[in-house]
Order: sequence, then C-alpha cells, then structure tokens
Amino acid sequence: MTMNEVRALLDGRFPGLYVRIEKFLVETEANFNAQSGQAASEFLLEHTLRTAAIAHKLSDMERVDPLLPVIVALFHDAGKFHEGAYHRDGIAEEEHAALLAEQILAEFGMARGDIDAILGSLRALYDESLPCVGACRIVQDADRLDKLGALGVGAFFTKAALRGRGLIDALTQTLSRELTYAQAAPRSMFTASGRTLAAEQAGKTIAFFDSLLEQLESWGIAAFDRHVIVLDEDFRTRDGALVRGMEVSIAMLRTCPDCGGPLALTHTREPGVKCERFIARFKCGRCDYASKTSLCLPVLA
Repeated sequence: MTMNEVRALLDGRFPGLYVRIEKFLVETEANFNAQSGQAASEFLLEHTLRTAAIAHKLSDMERVDPLLPVIVALFHDAGKFHEGAYHRDGIAEEEHAALLAEQILAEFGMARGDIDAILGSLRALYDESLPCVGACRIVQDADRLDKLGALGVGAFFTKAALRGRGLIDALTQTLSRELTYAQAAPRSMFTASGRTLAAEQAGKTIAFFDSLLEQLESWGIAAFDRHVIVLDEDFRTRDGALVRGMEVSIAMLRTCPDCGGPLALTHTREPGVKCERFIARFKCGRCDYASKTSLCLPVLA
C-alpha cells in the first residue's frame, strides 16, 4: 500500500519526521476549526496524505526517487491555516509551508541542498515566476489528481458537509470549479504519467456530475444548465509555451430559486492571492435574487 510506503520511506530516512508533520497538520486544522466555528475534521490531513501517496505513485511511474516529492507533498498545505485563519495575511499557504519546512527539516538533519530543493518546490507550486522542476512537477500533478475521479467527488461532498452546505447549494457554489478543472486537467499536468491518469479520472468526474444533474432534473428536484465560456486568447504555460484558448464550465440553476424567473449570467476576472479569479454572477430578471460563484483559472503545465 502506497500510503504505508510513504511513512516507511520517511521513517527509514528521518525517523520521527512523519509523525511530526502529521501532528502539526492535525493541530493546525483543529485550531482553524475552533476559531472559525467549524465542526471538527481532519480534511487537511487526509488530503495531504493522499497527495503524498499519489506523489509516491507518480515518482515510481516516472522512475525518480520519491523522497523529496513525498516530503514536498506532506508540507504543501501545511501553511493553509496559518495562525488559525485562511489567507488572512494575503500570503499563499505554500510560503508559510516553506518557512515551516525549513525549520523542521533542519532539526531532522536533512542536507542543506535537499532542503533548498524542497523549499524551491514549495514556493514554485504557487509562484508562476519560479521554475517548477523536480519534486514540484510531481507534487503539482499529485495535488490535482487528488481532486479528480472518485477521490475528487468524495472530497467535493466532504467539503460541502464541513461548510454546512446542502446538495443544491454545493452544486450552485462550487460545481463550476470542479467541471472546469476536470476539463483542463490533462493540460495542467507536468508529467506524462500525470497526463495519462488525469485524462482517465477527469472523464469520471464529468460523467458523475452529468449523471447527478440529469437525475436531479428527471426527478423534478432541480434543473441546472451548463454554459461553456471560451476564453479565446493566449495563455502561457508554466513552461513558457503559448496555448490558445481555455474553457470555463459554468453550472447554474435554470431558473431563480425564489420566484422561478429567468437568470442572467455575466462574468468578470480579477487578480487573487494565488491566481487570476473568474467570477460568474447570476441575477434574476424578476426579483432581487443574485448569486455568484468564483474559481481560479486553471494553470496549464
């Protein structure tokens, strides 16, 4: 089992490191939950361990030493709830994770060259001006693969439950992100193995949600429309190539949930903490109902 291999790998090279990281992730999520009034959870820990397991698998498939990719994966979200909040200081979580990793890895006697490689990978995960090489490429792919297929669908509903969202609200607020990322997934992977797995799992993601929306409508529960917005412009990949066009999939209720009137869709873009954000707004033509959803535009590899 790869998750067991992750712990065995770290225990064999740096005894106690795995337990130290795991303990920190549990504590930082508990602190965030307490400060935000959210129910107890270990979502951060579970996502991190899955990402590390996928990074180990990808390393094997790409025939590279899994040690650094696994460590980068274990730290990649460690700064997400810095000081009990999410992006309160406007600093990406990977930057906080890099500072934490530098301190902990030095305590465990890791060679300075390996520490620098790990810090560089962590920072390059979010900073597109930095080269994403080595472990960064493996972990970026692993992180995205965890959000696809059955794993991604499971995480979608787990997040919705943690945030107190019902089914229709969760679909209205966040399904557009899932569909857009699934559509772009094969173009967002650095490794050949990642592209192969992404193409397979993305199809499963889209098929599941298509089936769910179809069943909701056929049983008279809710009717959603899907709109594909084509951004017909040049986008630069992380490796510097120019790629023409990107599709954003918007899932929206067909009619206003308050009065049944028609909903109009408009969209804008604006810079975010770690990305360019795409904001879709829904407004009723008969009443005052208005809603929106937003997502980071996919980053192409």
